[in-house]
Amino acid sequence: MALADDVYTASREASGSFPPELDALVDFIADDARPTCILEHLTSTVVYRNAAFDTFVATDPSTPGWFESLLDVLSNAPTPKQPSSGNIGIFASQLWSSKRVGTSWIAVFTHQHAPDKVWLDVQPHIPDVQESSRTPVIPLTRHESDNSSTRSTSTTLSSLANSDLDTPLEDLAVDWLLHTHPNLDPWIDFLIHHNWQNTVLGPLQSWSPILRQMYTTVLASREPRVLYWGNDLCMLYNECAKFVVGEMHPKPLGMPLADVWGLAVHTEILKMIHTGVKRGKPVCQRDYELILTRYGFPESCFFDLVFLPIPSPDGHFLGVCAEFTEITEKVLQKNRQLISKNILENVSKSTSLPDVWQAFVRTLEHNSKDVSFAAVYTRTKSPSIHGAGTFQLEAACNIEGLGAHLPRSISNALQTSANDVKVVQGKKDTLPKEFAVSISEVGSVDTAYVLPIVDLDGVHLSAVVVLGLNPRRSINPSVRQFTESIRDMLFKSVALFSLPSQQREARAISQALSQELESMTLKAEKSEQNFTRMLRDAPIGMCMHRRDGHCVYVNDILLELLGMSKVNFFKAAEEGNAWREAVHEDDFETFNQTWAAAIETGKPMGAEFRVKPALLPNEVRWLEVSAQQRRDQDGNLEYLYVWLRDISSRKQLAEQKLADALETKRRSEIFIDMVSHEMRNPLGAILLLADGILSSLPSVSDPAQSSILTAEARNSLVDVAANIQLCARHQKVIIDEVLTFSRLDSKLLILAPEKIRPTETVQSVLKMVKAELDYDKIQGSMALQPSYTDLAVDNVLLDPGRLAQIILNFMTNAIKFTKNSDKRHIVISIGASRTQPSADDCEVTLIEPRGERVETAARRLSITEAPIGEDIYLIFSVRDTGCGLTETEMGHLFHRFSQASPKTYKQYGGSGLGLFISRELVELQGGQIGVHSEHGKGSTFAFYIKTARVEITVEPPTAELAQTSISDHMRVVDGPTAQKPQTADLHVLVVEDNAINQKILAQQLRKTGCAKVHVADHGQDALELLSTTTFFKYVGIDQVPLSVILLDVEMPIMDGLTCARRIRELEQKHEIVRHVPIIGITANARVEQIAACIEAGMDEVVTKPFRVMDLLPRMLALVDKHASVV
Repeated sequence: MALADDVYTASREASGSFPPELDALVDFIADDARPTCILEHLTSTVVYRNAAFDTFVATDPSTPGWFESLLDVLSNAPTPKQPSSGNIGIFASQLWSSKRVGTSWIAVFTHQHAPDKVWLDVQPHIPDVQESSRTPVIPLTRHESDNSSTRSTSTTLSSLANSDLDTPLEDLAVDWLLHTHPNLDPWIDFLIHHNWQNTVLGPLQSWSPILRQMYTTVLASREPRVLYWGNDLCMLYNECAKFVVGEMHPKPLGMPLADVWGLAVHTEILKMIHTGVKRGKPVCQRDYELILTRYGFPESCFFDLVFLPIPSPDGHFLGVCAEFTEITEKVLQKNRQLISKNILENVSKSTSLPDVWQAFVRTLEHNSKDVSFAAVYTRTKSPSIHGAGTFQLEAACNIEGLGAHLPRSISNALQTSANDVKVVQGKKDTLPKEFAVSISEVGSVDTAYVLPIVDLDGVHLSAVVVLGLNPRRSINPSVRQFTESIRDMLFKSVALFSLPSQQREARAISQALSQELESMTLKAEKSEQNFTRMLRDAPIGMCMHRRDGHCVYVNDILLELLGMSKVNFFKAAEEGNAWREAVHEDDFETFNQTWAAAIETGKPMGAEFRVKPALLPNEVRWLEVSAQQRRDQDGNLEYLYVWLRDISSRKQLAEQKLADALETKRRSEIFIDMVSHEMRNPLGAILLLADGILSSLPSVSDPAQSSILTAEARNSLVDVAANIQLCARHQKVIIDEVLTFSRLDSKLLILAPEKIRPTETVQSVLKMVKAELDYDKIQGSMALQPSYTDLAVDNVLLDPGRLAQIILNFMTNAIKFTKNSDKRHIVISIGASRTQPSADDCEVTLIEPRGERVETAARRLSITEAPIGEDIYLIFSVRDTGCGLTETEMGHLFHRFSQASPKTYKQYGGSGLGLFISRELVELQGGQIGVHSEHGKGSTFAFYIKTARVEITVEPPTAELAQTSISDHMRVVDGPTAQKPQTADLHVLVVEDNAINQKILAQQLRKTGCAKVHVADHGQDALELLSTTTFFKYVGIDQVPLSVILLDVEMPIMDGLTCARRIRELEQKHEIVRHVPIIGITANARVEQIAACIEAGMDEVVTKPFRVMDLLPRMLALVDKHASVV
């Protein structure tokens, strides 16, 4: 919108000084939400506009000329004889009214809504003007009558002839951009006659139908909307969006966005469109800043933007519809409020007047959207306001090169009126050159506000503040109001420091005393009332007792929680304890002791108890009681304050959380067991098949077989079988690691220390990895340190399985990183110490324990009955000549699911749990773990654990107490060269529900030379077959010989545990004549699961996967053991 240039300019440059009769009115309408301006009646000059009016002008959707039409109507209307208000008419789609103020002023305002129907009684005089030069005006006056009724005009529908309704809808022309109409909207008529020929889009007739359709939709909207069309984003906007282009209208119509706003804005809009397309939804941008040149200068404006892409019939981009909602004034007002708040907070913390000015400029340094710089000049000793030298520079921000004194031009301006805010501008040659600073990427300051700070005498100035206006901000009343509010805040702050010190102190004391007196008076008046209300309305039970137990006060909530009436409660209180009837008998003794201790010791008391079920039969209620003592000056107890809370829901929640945690733990264990079981079963079959391949190969020394199988083919098969075994074992190690990790994570892993020789455990580990060492041509050995031999270490208390697991983890890693080195050596060293070893003793950097160390774990958890000697520490280390590790890679070790580097998993595999589990097992045994490595030279992994000597030799633990994983002893065996145990008289029953595992195990047993191998699918079949064997009493049939049963655990119909129990029951009844050797075979590897097998009656348990060549010696030993008993 464009107001009359002279009127608009005069208003924008008004000095802000008003006659006394307008001061109050201006203050009133300054923050009014209704657009309002004040005119001088004789000249129709605008002397004041509020911020709402400026905002309306900036966002006015109407055609040019409405304000001039309003002034014409107002100037030709008869002058009222007394102050009165009346409607002027509808302009810019708003109903405007006027009211005379005094004799020389008229206030014009709008309610921002226009009635649809108004009866016109009086037509004001309208000058004879051409229709083409005026916006349509609807003059209005108030119609008054006795009954205040109104008569409605006929609607536009009444003008339709009946014949019009007979016209088919399909014959109506609705493309208003192509077909003119006598009653066409002025804006659409303007668009039709616009010179589209010179735009990128070309004439309207050449537009695509979809473009005209979309533009018509935009034109119909009452919200500001802009259509950007095609790759060039050509602009088309409706009447409500004219404010977006401002004074450039109508040139932007049909022109590319880059030509209208420049490449910077074009790029930003383009980014928004791409963002919306990528996210698959319209882009909504709040408080978005755009630098627009609408009124002859670049202005910082803020918008809420919505960009909606327009698709073609095939789904591709045609354009985008943008809805602009300008919120510049809203953003600025929010920023001004924040600045004002910060100024008040910062200035109030100042202790002197210079501190006030420094705090003020610091506040404006970075945060203001209106102020580009600030400079403060304070008065010198001379009180005169005349002369530039009277004020000297005190503080400044965002401006350099200022002189020491206030510029003379500003001093001269202040002489005429020292109390008003002044505006100095470069374009009027009133702005001193030193204030015309250049702001990077913004422009040069052209306008500054001069704020005179008046002294307490109301005549002299104490300071002058100069605020440079942001070059991208227009001059308007809201900015002036902001500067005036700053001036008022500074005046009050300066006035406080200008008071004489004694006067300030007396004033502060007076205010403090006054406030304290007022507070005490209010407290005295409301104390009893508030106390009673607080006790009555409190959401918790409250009561007050004397020392003797007598109750002074009790509220209804407490009685409700206890399930007692007030009469019963006070009666029980007179008898000595008002709580006895309510507290559950199981909790009363503890409650009574706590109560007595609170009275006697004077300490705050807290307890939890249950309410007797007899009082509350339908619920279990938990209550929490808290008590606090009140004592007199001599320390004697006067009253006991008691608070009671219902914590039933908290108790139920805690119980529910515990139940949920146990259920989660149970499900986790079931899941891990299931995964372990399902993976161990096929691994067992894989190992047995690999053994079958190796055992089926002819001997190398048999010349008769050379024609059937060449040496090269035989070696290839041996290599394949060996790799199958290694892969299966690697998979088994990962399963074991996950299972051990689960035990550690659930704190369920239990050590079982027994008497062992550490050297034998190390040798057993070397045997386990012998095949891999030989395959990779690595030399593995064991070395005893002098400290070990000096202490003559022999038998100690350790868990052999966990010790072997740690060393095996170290050996597995050492083999991985050494097999490709030129020099391939791995040494396991054992040392000992009577004191806790240091990092130097271990020759590594030790890792700090994760939690509290378990002291003397071996001594406390030992299962041996032999005498236990002194505590000692054993040091184990594995040193290799592999590729080594860097400092960074070592920092990643010993954490769960963590390896030295990402390439470690890619090159060597692994779960990232081995070293973490080793660390946990070491710390569980009271030790520490560590590493030392040099890149390219090798690594040393070491740990120490605390143990104790065993003084005498004891028998090795029985099979019932042993848990053995036979797969830990896997070796690659070369067919006929393997030494087979004596199995000619061995009769075996294999009970296995998995057909593949059953078949493979039976085949492998037959190949070893077993006399007979029977099979059964489940426990019921096994019992039926067992009833026909020599273990049963003679029943008149030929009995089948049987030596041992290999019994799977998890099977249908009858599982292994049930079958084992049934066999032992038959032995107790003497239906089975002697002990049946049973070896359990299971894929479940938890300690408690192994223990369940032994408890059910199995003699030994082996876990899958395993090798037959390792199983046979245990079978023979078990058979021989029980045969010797017979």
